[in-house]
Formats: sequence, C-alpha cells, structure tokens
Amino acid sequence: MNSLAGRVAVVTGAGRGIGAASARALAAAGCAVVVAARSRDQVEQVASELAGLGHRARAVVCDVTSEESVLALSHAAAELGPVAVLVNNAGAAASMPVTRTSLQDWNRLMAVNATGAFLCTRAFLPGMIERKWGRVVNVASTAGLSGAKYIAAYSAAKHALMGFTRSAAAEVAGTGVTVNAVCPGYVDTEMTTESLDRIVAKTGRSREEALAAALASAGQTRLITADEVAAAVVSLSADVTAPPNGEALVLDGRDAVSGRFAIINPEELGAPSGWNNGMLARAEGRMLFIAGQTARDGSGRVPASDFVTQFDRALGNVLTVLRQAGGTPSDIGRFTIYVTDVAQYRASLKPLGAAYRRQMGTHFPAMALVEVKALVDERALVEIEATAVL
Repeated sequence: MNSLAGRVAVVTGAGRGIGAASARALAAAGCAVVVAARSRDQVEQVASELAGLGHRARAVVCDVTSEESVLALSHAAAELGPVAVLVNNAGAAASMPVTRTSLQDWNRLMAVNATGAFLCTRAFLPGMIERKWGRVVNVASTAGLSGAKYIAAYSAAKHALMGFTRSAAAEVAGTGVTVNAVCPGYVDTEMTTESLDRIVAKTGRSREEALAAALASAGQTRLITADEVAAAVVSLSADVTAPPNGEALVLDGRDAVSGRFAIINPEELGAPSGWNNGMLARAEGRMLFIAGQTARDGSGRVPASDFVTQFDRALGNVLTVLRQAGGTPSDIGRFTIYVTDVAQYRASLKPLGAAYRRQMGTHFPAMALVEVKALVDERALVEIEATAVL
C-alpha cells in the first residue's frame, strides 16, 4: 500500500499475536515501525525480524498503563520521524463471573484495554493534528459491541475503548486525522489459547469442545487469523480520499459489511445493480428508525443553498441522530431519499457521490429514491430517512 510509504507507525502490544502481525503488515506497506510491548525479548525479536527484511524498525519496551512509560515511547518513536499511524493493540483478557471479579481484576483490564489506548492517543494525537494527517486504530473486540457470560470486566473495558474511539473521532473530524476500531471475535493467538486453557481447566471439556463452545458463544464458525486483523489495521491506516472515521470494523469470519449485517445476493439474480439485493440484520440488535432529515440548521430552518449542499447537510443530520443513539454509519441498513426534482439529483451524481463517501465511507446500504411535489420544510430540496440496526 504505497500511500503509507515513508510514514512512521507505532504498534503497542506488538511482541506477539495481532500486534506482531500488524507491525509486519505496516512494514510491508512501507512504514517504519516502532514495535512496543512490555516484553523486551519479544519486541526485539519482532524488530530484528523486520530489520532483517530491510524495513526500518525499532523495539521499545513500554507499559501502556504508565504515563511515564508512554512519554518515553513517544520520545523514542520520534527518533524514527513524526508518528503518523498509532495502533493501540495492547490488551488483556480474563474470564470470571461478576461475583468473583476482584477490584484488582477489574482495574487491570480497564487499565490495559482502555486507559492504555487513551494515554498513547493523547501522546501522539497533537502531532498528527498539527501535521493535518494521522491514523489511530484501536484494536477492540466484538465484546466491545455486545456482552456475554463471564467477561463483564473485559467487555466493559472494550466498550470503554469503543466509546473513546467514537468520541475521539468526533473531536478530530475534519482535521485530516481519523480514529477507528477493529473489532475481531476469537483470534488464533496465544491470548485465545490461554482462554481455551482456562475453559478446559474449569469445565473438564476437551480442547475441541472448548473451542467449539467459545466460537458458538461469539457466533463464529472459525477462528480469525492475526493476519486478517492486521490487514484490517492497514486498511484503516491508508491514505484515501474519504477515510472512515469513528467506525468499528467487525471481523467475525462471516461475509458482512458490519457485525450486524450479512449481504444477501442470490446467484440466480445475477450481480446486483448498484447496491446489494439484500442485507440480513443479525439477531440481538435494536432497530432505529430515523425520521426524514432535511438540511435544517440549529435554528430549525433550511438555509437557501444548492442541492448538493442540502444533501450533504441532510445526511449529516441523519448521522447526528444515529450517533446520539450510539450507532455508526455502518449500522444503517436502508436510506429513503425524497427529492423534489429527480433530474437535478441525477445531474448531480458525481458531487453527491463525493459528499456521500466523505460521510459514509464505503458502506452502501439499500437505497430508495422517491420524487415528491414538495417537502414540509420551506426551501428543502431533499429529505433523507434511514433505518439502522444497533
């Protein structure tokens, strides 16, 4: 990915698993990589491997829960150049009932999974904003989007990380910096191996039975590979025209545009024209109906403006309602667009597409276009309503 050539990336928790895979993938994409983790032997091994392949790499021992350690990391990383990509991957997991969760367990999981991302982002974000380009990718989890038995502390920590992701993304919107998250399910890493060991020890099940039970609890049919997560990290780090911001990229081993939708395209219908033929909302979601939004401003009126400007503002108002409900653009399953002049809409497709991609990225739900004689709001040329599954 040439768009990353020459940039500097910092990856935490990079001594093994997803972090090491992400460091390798970013290096292959052209980045100089700072490999950070608490284990000196592991980060030095990964950095040495990258250097042996001709990449610029540096190993830094860092405890992301310590302000002093993160500050030292920022100084060490600066020696490779201005940091443009930050991957907050350092994390920890544990499984226990709420009634057996100690305060020490709770605080430890919060510190590593959420506070660490906060400290690292706070350290590197100012430079990114100043240079008007940067990518922060938080490695969260599907547990940060829903709950499950025996992972209350871990799930709460990952939910905190998702809340931080979305709030930080709102702050940097329009600066050239983006903050997104990758949410994998069970990944084929040492952390998952350790989780399976605990299940086997506590239940007496075989390893195969433990894995099957874990996958079933997450709705997965297979383990995700670390390389799959790394590829998602690189995609969210790319220099593209309309980068996503505040998004959660779900990896659960299923073909889906998000963790809540599956694309339905029957072969007998051929390739879909324009959009997908169907999108299946997964179970355990909440339906959000967003009433038709025009280009109304804070005064409740539609300012006089051209069609594209009104479309951009109306779509922004839809997303404002969505985010207030805790959703992201990828949660939208359907748009209905009402216009007073279809010919004007069709004549504006190119700038409309640019405005759409700037706010929605590459998420394309089902859409319906309806021509009406007039809209209720005075001066309104377009109104957009949406349905989302949260």
